[in-house]
Amino acid sequence: RERLRRRVRARVPRAGGHSTGTGDMSLEEDSHFEKQTQCILLTFLKEKTFVNRILAEEISTLEKKVTEGSDDEDGIQTDGHCASLSFFRSGQEHEEVLCREIGVRLAQMGDGLDQGINQDVVEGFIQAHEINQPQEDGTLTLSTIIHGLTDQRTPVIQDLPQEKSVLLLTLWLLEKTVLERPRLLPRIFRTTVQYITTKLQNYIHQIGGWENLL
Repeated sequence: RERLRRRVRARVPRAGGHSTGTGDMSLEEDSHFEKQTQCILLTFLKEKTFVNRILAEEISTLEKKVTEGSDDEDGIQTDGHCASLSFFRSGQEHEEVLCREIGVRLAQMGDGLDQGINQDVVEGFIQAHEINQPQEDGTLTLSTIIHGLTDQRTPVIQDLPQEKSVLLLTLWLLEKTVLERPRLLPRIFRTTVQYITTKLQNYIHQIGGWENLL
């Protein structure tokens, strides 16, 4: 864990704001955080080794869209800009390795969440996305569901900080939803990235980076 901290510390903004206070820096940091989140979530999904062939194909297609960019209306970029040819710029390969390691650990931490969680929330989330248009923002629905799940006091997360509980529940919902409806993966993935960026970015910065959630 200490090794992970040293490797990414230089890239994590200090708590309390951006270093320059400019709008451009804010956009740059938001974009960088989204790339980190995309890399972590993709690794999380790949670690689950789904036996569903359709879902495995969707994950492979999604990874290509994320790393190479896409013009589809269900494209993954959440800021309206094209993706670079990799998660991070040349010379930042170590950070991509770090994010993948975090994704692996989060996959391990989420094991056991099925116990004590009402599975009906998955069907409700699916129905909401099937009703909404692809371009509609699904984060409000996701936020409502996660709020309800945190009130269930699931044994696996009841002793965790609230922000970590929210993250693990969000990943659990992502996993269960796409397992039921693999074709919804691009939209659910985009919604999840947007939600984590909105709800958890400041907290993750304040604690010193993603690796300090582990």
